[in-house]
Amino acid sequence: MSAPLERINPSILTRIVALVAASLLLALAAMMLVAFRGPPPHARPMLLGEAAQLLRGAGASDAPGSAWSVTRYRSDRAPQPEPEQEIDGQAGAQIARLIGVPAADIRLLREKPPAPMRAMARAGQRQLLHRAFVLAQRDGQGWRVIQAWQGANLRWYAITLSLMAGIFVLLLLPAYWVARRITQPIRQLAEGAATERPEQAQPLPLNGPPEVRAVGAAYNHMRARIADYLNERTAMLVAIAHDLRTPMTRLSFRLEQLPDGPRAKAQADVEEMRAMVTTLLDFMRQGSEPMARVRVDLSAIVETLADDLADMGQDVAVVRSARAVALGDAGALRRCIGNLVENAVRYGGSARIAIDVKGGRATILVEDDGPGVPEAAIERLCEPFYRGEASRNRETGGVGLGLSIARTIADSHGGRLGFANRAEGGLQVSLILPLVG
Repeated sequence: MSAPLERINPSILTRIVALVAASLLLALAAMMLVAFRGPPPHARPMLLGEAAQLLRGAGASDAPGSAWSVTRYRSDRAPQPEPEQEIDGQAGAQIARLIGVPAADIRLLREKPPAPMRAMARAGQRQLLHRAFVLAQRDGQGWRVIQAWQGANLRWYAITLSLMAGIFVLLLLPAYWVARRITQPIRQLAEGAATERPEQAQPLPLNGPPEVRAVGAAYNHMRARIADYLNERTAMLVAIAHDLRTPMTRLSFRLEQLPDGPRAKAQADVEEMRAMVTTLLDFMRQGSEPMARVRVDLSAIVETLADDLADMGQDVAVVRSARAVALGDAGALRRCIGNLVENAVRYGGSARIAIDVKGGRATILVEDDGPGVPEAAIERLCEPFYRGEASRNRETGGVGLGLSIARTIADSHGGRLGFANRAEGGLQVSLILPLVG
């Protein structure tokens, strides 16, 4: 059943036009049904005999269609016509004959007919009472007056509203199905385009209307081209960085022939270059190589890292801890947290670490007492080679890849990094990671 439906895959325009056409046809069918098969929208006119029955004591519910409203009262004088009314003596005489009273004891006031109908009225074809009339009968105590006016036919309204509700319900499910068939692949396309690393995302499934399939195919082609470009760039940079190690090693051997003073400074420069190359290689490889996903105790990583740095003379302390187990690469997570802590020590002189667990996620907070970061620069902290410290001294500013590597690791584990200046001074870095049960 699904295969033939998949082959019938009209465009978005065709689906919308078909839905609108179906709505119009159903509405037209309902209108024709009400117009030709349904009751009239108003109560039918009242016959003179039925009016006579009102004088005999019939109630309003006995009026035709129970849609006429009737009011009774007594008066000392005969009712007088309003400007839009006239006295119909002929019809009044007929009502008098029907109830067996003199014609002088009956007075009928009715609305003046429109000009085109006056000839018909003169021809004696006014045997029906329309819209509203006043009928009075004289007795020994004065005049018994009956006011009647034609009301709406509630049955017509009930049928019309029922048909409208039926059409609405009948069209709701097809409209929802069409809208879902149109919007679902568009939503998948939007979710795929909103991923942080589109080159690492899976290709979008090509389903839905032809227009959406064309957009999905174009997106998959663009994603593949971006991935190829990034892979080529990564391979090129990794090859360059790797090849630089050989001349740096030869340069280190040749520096041994220099005097002690110049040799120490030159060797320090070579070691700095070697560290930069190693950091660059780590950054380029991060995220491109598959990771071994295992259960990792984040609290153990944080406490071990703090102890190691404290043994090295760094002012690092864990102020709050909680058991938090995540699924990921233990070495990568240790490097991510280590980069955050080392960044705090480098810029703020100290680091305080806290772990909070809430709602299936762990939040690792790293705070320092440094000068903080300008608000305009917070968004750029994770950019490659961007350094918050203005100088180019690696002793204070680093290479500019530590936070970039940390963000890449966090993204690959389904987490995120956040930065905020503390009110009392310093910077607070938050690493949020999903936990496993």
